[in-house]
Amino acid sequence: MLTQLVSELKEKDYELKTIFNSTQNAIVIFDNNGLILNANPAAEAVIGIEKEDLSQRYIFEHIDQLDKHLFDGNSEDSDIKIQNNLPDYGQEQEMVLLNRYGQPVPIQVSFNIIPYDDQLCRYYIFFRDITEQKKTEEKLYRMARYDSVTGLYNRATFIEKLKESILFHQREARSLSVFFIDLDRFKNVNDTLGHSAGDTILRMVASRIKKISRGADTLARWAGDEFILLLENQNHQRSSITVAEKIIKAFQQPFSLDKTEVYVGCSIGIAQYPDDHSTAEGLISSADQAMYQSKREGKGVFRFFTRAMNERMIQRLKTEAELRVAITEQQFVLQYQPQINVINGDIAGVEALIRWQHPEKGLVSPDQFIPIAEECGLIADIGDWVLQESISMSAQWEKRYGRPLIMSVNLSPRQFMDDGLVAKVKRLLDAVGLEAKHLVLEITENDLISDRRSAYIILESLKALGVKIAIDDFGTGYSSLAYLRTLPVDILKIDREFLINSTENETDSHIIAAIIDLAHALKLEVIAEGIESISQLELLKTQQCDMAQGYYIGKPMALENLEDWHTIRNDKLH
Repeated sequence: MLTQLVSELKEKDYELKTIFNSTQNAIVIFDNNGLILNANPAAEAVIGIEKEDLSQRYIFEHIDQLDKHLFDGNSEDSDIKIQNNLPDYGQEQEMVLLNRYGQPVPIQVSFNIIPYDDQLCRYYIFFRDITEQKKTEEKLYRMARYDSVTGLYNRATFIEKLKESILFHQREARSLSVFFIDLDRFKNVNDTLGHSAGDTILRMVASRIKKISRGADTLARWAGDEFILLLENQNHQRSSITVAEKIIKAFQQPFSLDKTEVYVGCSIGIAQYPDDHSTAEGLISSADQAMYQSKREGKGVFRFFTRAMNERMIQRLKTEAELRVAITEQQFVLQYQPQINVINGDIAGVEALIRWQHPEKGLVSPDQFIPIAEECGLIADIGDWVLQESISMSAQWEKRYGRPLIMSVNLSPRQFMDDGLVAKVKRLLDAVGLEAKHLVLEITENDLISDRRSAYIILESLKALGVKIAIDDFGTGYSSLAYLRTLPVDILKIDREFLINSTENETDSHIIAAIIDLAHALKLEVIAEGIESISQLELLKTQQCDMAQGYYIGKPMALENLEDWHTIRNDKLH
């Protein structure tokens, strides 16, 4: 019986030793003096000291949170003191262990007590190295709070900081400013040099703004090419002006990228607490509105938020809501402005122009709602409707009069860059049986140069379909005839600005003549817009312009009025 008991005890002892030595969790046993009595191999590995040497050291030498004053070892009270300062049984706590080199190692710790009837307690400490876990947590923390490209605060963190700052400035009756900074011409960097180069520029931008701002200021990347800056303790508007001027000036210097000088400007909107708004969201929105105002005024400037901007924003939101209703209820109508052959006066085609038949305001011109539709993403739906209606009308005209009517339709930038544009145009043409050569799609020259490679591919696809391409408002953008020579386009539309004083101003007249001659040399047709007098029309005739349109020839009109206009003009000419 005794032999069996001894054998069982030996077996249990072997099992315990095996578990003690093979478990991945570190285990250290110490007494109420803090003296280490035993340690398993896992503990040796984490601490970096072998068991024989550890047995001569104290636990508080390696774990700071275990104060050495707990371990007096002189009375039973020491057990109580130790137990009161250790995590409860079954609970874990993060602590920091110092290894043999004095380097901190984060550990997850739990404790257990070995009570004895005839002696003071001993303690087991179980811990594991959580260095990798802490690294992962830090990475997740940075991902949640910082921008991965620039290393700046992200949007969520900035809003949090701004809310805290507002509370402080509210208590102290102080002011603060929020700068909304949007980069100008940054898209060109991504399009021409690639997104990696764009990311490098963003980091340079962050560095340049940080050098201008104070250490107490908070800079964050808001989104894309937008940054946002919090300036605290701005009791005078002049101090915000000074910072804005410095930022604008700093962006006048080029960014050096692989021996290439890249020019990227910025536009800034500024909102102030408490004058402009009392909440974080309100201040950011106000600064954003001010930034868009600076964009509208030519970029590369800064503007302070004003109440008038807020009123415009409210009106814009109202218009956006009404536009959504207009699309659903089909409140849009098309008017058609005739284009004539300058030499013989015959109708050469029409330009389809959208109008909004507003239930309260009456007929609304496109300049009052198209920009808003573009900003809020409704332009695609509106543009698709215009394209469908105008193609359908051209087909109806051919069936009624036995001759085609060339239909010109303006494309918005978003429509033009739509991957499905070519297929959509083909489907609409096929649906009504209209030949592609009777459709002219008008695109502004700025739309063409914003992304030249993509523009070329789309134009080639449209040309393969048989559609004609016109460059609208030529002369108001940044392109040149030399560049247009490389593009598959058919028509140039001379902007009305050149026609206004053309009969009185010799310079304007020469410019028009030069554009017509060069366009003809490139085998392009020319349409002059904005003809308001017979003298202007006669001038174009002498300069051999191909086509013209304007109020003198005919205002934009409904289909039934266009038919009357066509009949009357035909009778006069023939």
